[in-house]
Amino acid sequence: MTGYDVIKRAIHLLGYSGEEVDTSETHGAAEKGLEIINQLLPDLNCNGIFSLLDSLEIPKAKEEALFYGAAMLLALIEGDANKNQLFAEMYNAKRATALAEISGVKDTLPKVTVG
Repeated sequence: MTGYDVIKRAIHLLGYSGEEVDTSETHGAAEKGLEIINQLLPDLNCNGIFSLLDSLEIPKAKEEALFYGAAMLLALIEGDANKNQLFAEMYNAKRATALAEISGVKDTLPKVTVG
């Protein structure tokens, strides 16, 4: 998945375009896309990108949160307050899920020694 894919999916989620999405012409998304993605990636504990052509190698849960976060910021840029609020709530829920992943369990019970 590239930065272009994230912006294209966000535009589709917002319903701003039909099936043929051209990110270079739709609502200035290509111009703002890199900035939008680089604002969201640190919030998801991921490294930023240098170009919309860069590949994002992140877990599926973080991908999903990134889509909704990009939609939230695009709606804000477009001045669409209702969609911004809706996608802000969805982004926060998906972000919480993505950051709550457990990578391992460590035994932390104290060991009792006699003697």
